[in-house]
This record gives sequence, C-alpha cells and structure tokens, in this order.
Amino acid sequence: MPKLITRRRLIFIVGGVTLFSSLRLGHSRLARASKPSGPLSPSAQKLIDEAWAGLDPKRVLDTHVHMLGTGAGGTGCYVGKRLTSVASPLEYLKFTVYEQAAGITDLEQCDVQYVDQLAGYLARQTPHGRALIFAFDELHDDAGRPQPDESEFHTPNAYVQALAKRHPDYFVPCASVHPYRADAVEALEQAVEGGCVAVKWLPNAMNIDPASPRCDAFYDAMARLKVPLISHAGEEKAVHAEERQRLGNPLKLRRPLERGVTVVVAHCASLGQNPDLDQGAGGPFTDNFDLFARLMTEPQWQGRLWGEVSALTIVNRVGRPLRDVLSSEALRARMVNGSDYPLPAINVLMQTRKVEAEGFITPEQRELLNEIDQHDPLLFDFVMKRCLAWKGAKLPDATFMVRPEVFPRLT
Repeated sequence: MPKLITRRRLIFIVGGVTLFSSLRLGHSRLARASKPSGPLSPSAQKLIDEAWAGLDPKRVLDTHVHMLGTGAGGTGCYVGKRLTSVASPLEYLKFTVYEQAAGITDLEQCDVQYVDQLAGYLARQTPHGRALIFAFDELHDDAGRPQPDESEFHTPNAYVQALAKRHPDYFVPCASVHPYRADAVEALEQAVEGGCVAVKWLPNAMNIDPASPRCDAFYDAMARLKVPLISHAGEEKAVHAEERQRLGNPLKLRRPLERGVTVVVAHCASLGQNPDLDQGAGGPFTDNFDLFARLMTEPQWQGRLWGEVSALTIVNRVGRPLRDVLSSEALRARMVNGSDYPLPAINVLMQTRKVEAEGFITPEQRELLNEIDQHDPLLFDFVMKRCLAWKGAKLPDATFMVRPEVFPRLT
C-alpha cells in the first residue's frame, strides 16, 4: 500500500523545493564562494601575517579537503541520485548549498569550476600551503559489491592523482578504497604508486565496519605501505540508517591500530553518541568524543593515534570538545589541522558569533575574521584555527604542518 503523504510532510516538501528554487535563482544565500572585492584592511592583513608566524609554508597542509564532481568532462565522479532529485527535497537543498559554497554556477562545468575555485583560493594566498584532496569510494555491500544507487558521491583515486600532478604546489592526493572489495589491496597499492599518501574513510556512509576481520588484509597492506587512515568517527548527518551510525563508533578504530596502522580521527569524533563497547555490545550510550578521548589516553597508541580539528568550530559542534582539546596539553600535541572544505563557506554552519560566545576568539578577532571570510573562506578557516585559544592555550604550530609520524610518504 503506498505511503500516504501527510499535510505536514507536503508542506515540508513544498517549502524545501521553494527554498531550493530561491537558492538556484540567487534569491537566498546559505553559502558563499568569495572572491576578493578589494584589498584587505591593514588590520586583517596583520592577523593573517600573525597566523603564518612560526610556520614553514612548504610544510603547511590542510588534511581534510573534499573533491566532488558530477562527471562533467569524464572525471569519473558522480553525486548520488538522492542529492540531485526533488524526491528528496532536503538532500536536494543540501547539494545546492554545497554548489554555492564551492563556487559552482553551471552543473555542466561542475568538476572544472570546483577545482578552479579551490586552486584559486590557494593561488591568491601569499604564502600558501597545500590541500590533501580526498577521493571517495562507493558504498559497498557486505559482500564487497559496489552500490552506486546508495552512495552519497564517488570521487575516483585516479582523479585526485591527476589533479595533484596538474597542481603539485596546491594539492596532495589521498586515496579512498573500500576494504571489502575483492581487489582492495591491489587498489591500495596502485593508489600509493600513483602518489596517494593516505586513505580516507567515512564508515557510516560507506558501510565499513572498522572492527571487522574483513579489513585485516587491508590494514596489513596499509601498515606495510606506511599510509595512515583518516577516518570519520562519530555521527554523520548524511546517513539515514541508524544502524550505520554504529559504524562511526571510535572504539572500532582499535582494530587498525592493533594491526600497526596510523589512524587520524576526523573531527575528534565530536558529534553524537555510541554504545560503550568496553562494557559489551549493549553498553550505555556515551558521547563519541568521550570514547575518542579514552582511546587517546591508551599509551600503546602513542605516536599512531591522532585527532583532527576540522569542523570543531562549526555551529553544531563548537563547545566542549574544542575546550577539552585546547585545555589538555596531551591532546593538543596530537592534533592535525583540516578545514573540511567546502564547509567553511557555508554560512549556516560557520558562525563566528557562536565561536566568540564560547570564548575561543575575541570580538576584535571576530570582526577581522569576518572580513577575511568575505575574501577567502579557506584562508578564514586557517586564520581562525590559529586564533583559537582557551585560557591562553592554543593549537601548536606542528598542528598545521606535515607531521612525519602521520605522513611518512610526504616527508
């Protein structure tokens, strides 16, 4: 029997489509892709100079940059049907916001415009670092078969490798390989041979259980090839199936650590809750950040388990996780920086008023950061992370530069 559409749901759908249409027509701005409209003020430039003090630009690396595309020009990329269909108005709206944030004005030129916008930001920055650009493998079922109809998006390893070769001063390639694939180890070896220095997973969206023995051969290959795993942990808003949220449990990352893999926990698992597996499969639900913090206290992972600070300043995360990271010398010393681009260009997520209200930046810094943001959201994110402070404690310089322990292939 077909599911009835309630009046409330109908209003929601119509409202979503209306908002989508207004975004398409430029009547509303939930995101922005900034281009310089004039020179920055001397005070804003001074804040940028202060942010670069103590850093070697040749070693500066943004370790969390998404690379998206629709396949225009034969890139091999695609965006899942749910994100581009009015049948899912909320997802439809989300993709429109991503388009705006990334500077895409023509879907037929999507892939080119996305790269041009990102490379353009880095080209205009003086000095500038580099971006670790992510491939993104398809969702695979438990038998290792790709499921494109269920995948959020797909960005091939070969595509990010080609971009890094074309723009070596700006991009470093990061592979994504689903470990359930029959050819997973072979695909990893090919990606590393092609220049990839790490592997990116989003277990909740890709249907990967990091604690599964099915991953062991892949972990062994990662350890042998000396490539780290950058894995999302915690809740993922793109996931609709509640059981897949359990795949984001930080405690599941013990298995790759046990196999000798270096692991970077994206966002420090700073959103949502999961069962405390140390008390059994039915353990009490606990904040994912607390589970991550527990892992960080386990001495056997010293030097191989790292946190990553991307998204810790967005409106639905900023607060205790960032305070705890800044307050703990032990945690601060084991962080790497990432922007989660294009998220810094999404207005509804990046609200400096909230960051100031939580006590991480001053009113004067906020005013100057907002000015920088109007020129370059990527630079804005970097400078803001350099400004963040809690009771005088700040992220150390090493957070923003290539760590040899994490990226041996880059050093």
